[in-house]
Amino acid sequence: MENDGSGSSWNEQYASEDSKQSGKRTGHRHTPQQIQGLEAFFMECPHPDEAQRQQLCEELKLGPDQVKFWFQNKRTQCKAQEERAGNLSLRAENEILKNENEAMFGALSSVLCPDCGGPPFGREEHTLNFQKLLLENVRLKEQRDKIAHLLSNMSKRPTVGDPFASVPTQHISSYGINPSNMFDPSSSFGPPTSQPIQPQPISQMDVSLLSETAASAVEELKRLFFSEEQFWVKSSIDGTDVIDSENYEKFSNAVKKFRSTSAYVESSKDVTVVPIEATTLIEMFLDAEKWKELFPTMVNKAKKLHVLGSELPIRENCNILRVMWEQLHILSPLVPPREFMIVRCCQEISKGLWIIADVSHNVDFDFDFVNASCYKRPSGCLIQSMPNAQSKVMWIEHVEVAQKLDTHKIYRELLSGGSGYGAKRWIATLERMCERMALTSNLTLPASDWSEVIRTGEERRRVLKLGERMIMNFNEMLTMSGKVDFPQQSKCGVRVSMRMNLEAGQPPGLIVSAASSLRIPLPPVQVFDILRKLDTRQQWDVLAYGTVVTEIARIATGSSETNCLSILRVHPTQEENNNGKMIAQESDKDDMLMLQDCYMDALGGMLVYAPMDMATMDTTLSGADVKISDIPILPSGFIISSDGRRSTVEDGGTLLTLAFQILVSGRTSRSREVNERSVDTVSALISSTVQRIKGLLNCPDQF
Repeated sequence: MENDGSGSSWNEQYASEDSKQSGKRTGHRHTPQQIQGLEAFFMECPHPDEAQRQQLCEELKLGPDQVKFWFQNKRTQCKAQEERAGNLSLRAENEILKNENEAMFGALSSVLCPDCGGPPFGREEHTLNFQKLLLENVRLKEQRDKIAHLLSNMSKRPTVGDPFASVPTQHISSYGINPSNMFDPSSSFGPPTSQPIQPQPISQMDVSLLSETAASAVEELKRLFFSEEQFWVKSSIDGTDVIDSENYEKFSNAVKKFRSTSAYVESSKDVTVVPIEATTLIEMFLDAEKWKELFPTMVNKAKKLHVLGSELPIRENCNILRVMWEQLHILSPLVPPREFMIVRCCQEISKGLWIIADVSHNVDFDFDFVNASCYKRPSGCLIQSMPNAQSKVMWIEHVEVAQKLDTHKIYRELLSGGSGYGAKRWIATLERMCERMALTSNLTLPASDWSEVIRTGEERRRVLKLGERMIMNFNEMLTMSGKVDFPQQSKCGVRVSMRMNLEAGQPPGLIVSAASSLRIPLPPVQVFDILRKLDTRQQWDVLAYGTVVTEIARIATGSSETNCLSILRVHPTQEENNNGKMIAQESDKDDMLMLQDCYMDALGGMLVYAPMDMATMDTTLSGADVKISDIPILPSGFIISSDGRRSTVEDGGTLLTLAFQILVSGRTSRSREVNERSVDTVSALISSTVQRIKGLLNCPDQF
């Protein structure tokens, strides 16, 4: 059949009743306008559902079979092209490896002992020397970790030039990859999430290149912000604003970073007004640690590598430059993190109006990225100072993504729209965190709060800070470094990882983390409300099983009543009252407490909690010469998100992720039996919790 390059070339349909009866079909070419419309939609959504195909039929005046077959053929054609390109690349690589292998064998055959000029080592000698080197490597690693741990206790804020600033103090291992040595913390299993990032010297040529890159990004963002009608169109998937690629390519000098046919571009725009001074907000954007604190559910790691400005020639387009590295992660271990090496430029373009531009750069700092699958085109925000200590923020996100970032199928639809890493999520997080910061700065006890244990504004502030750290720790755990899948009867796998913790702020010893994600056929708001109810908590929470849970403190963290921090008391004994309800009995034992932080915004919400005893809570409230960052806490919880099929959290379905962390042994215990038993226990625990939650939500087994 002849091919016109559009993916389906000839789309077949029945021409008449006669042709139907005779079994013959007549081929019809699509018009250029129809092909253009189909191609544009395919770039955004290669797998349209029935409603989207019907919409295309009406817009392009095509039959359902024509649209269906076009997309099938187009996907087949793209896959074949990618496979051909991959095969050619693999053949060339294989040829290179064969040549290198032959050269290495030739070199090894002529190697002589450097001491005596004798023949090379035999296999046994090589093995013995290799084992000696491994043992020496283990010893050196242990020494390095001891030094790093001591330094972290002496100084929580290392200087940029500190050679130990990026030495990790956690040993990551995973269950099921190498049983013979998975209990040795010096072993490394699976690919790490990222390499340690150390500042490197920067040449004057690199400074000039970064300056030009930032200047170009600022100019491009200005055009995107101020030429709205020319460059922006409505997405055919979810109705959000996206960049018109055809008009964009006419004025931009950007070259596609990824040549694969499966690579795609994400673009989005959103705007809001937040209760924070513009200058304060800009300062947080330019400080890597404050940037991470401002977006704790999105920015997993961030590091400022270089500060440029005074060394730069004075130019109109650059006022302040930062070279930064960041790792972003959202929602679930099933969503891969994204890493960017960016240059961030801040410029005041008029009185009270600033532009902050982020763009990936091509300066080689000799960093080896595990996740070099994302490239940030000029993105950023426009910040306008407004009366009453408020700021108007307009956000643009424009990213090129390689298909090798393997997102699980239940999250693909969500990420393909503007609800993934797009501007809408940045804006929703910014709104929530600015509200929280405004309430945290209140040194009095607001009328909206109530508590049996918090008596002063300072105690309230310390509890809120502990809640913020709990959410940050929970989100850092969600990347699940060294992850392994465990199949479950609920049709969703349990992802388990283990780590030997040496850091302050979490219990020392072996910690097992487990997470599972599933689809729920209920709106996110309804799922959130059910999980937050205290009278049904004992039905799913193993910490509250067979007990009574009461709330003894509540602190508002936002304007919505769904956004609050609570202190819960779990009563281990109970009795039934005259109405048949279970109530707490008086007990001489100390009740267990739980710190819980929860919120809902335009895209979903979280419910994070951690058990603690009364002594730890007293230490938190009193201060007692203990930093909030040193109080040991091990959070678990839920991430609740819309499934991407609707525009709000009041309708549509829910993607629910639950994640647990459990301390299974002290820092000195590394036995194989403990690890295997711990993984089995945690895997069974999270699977049973999934089933209990399904029962509580009346969710069918097929979900």
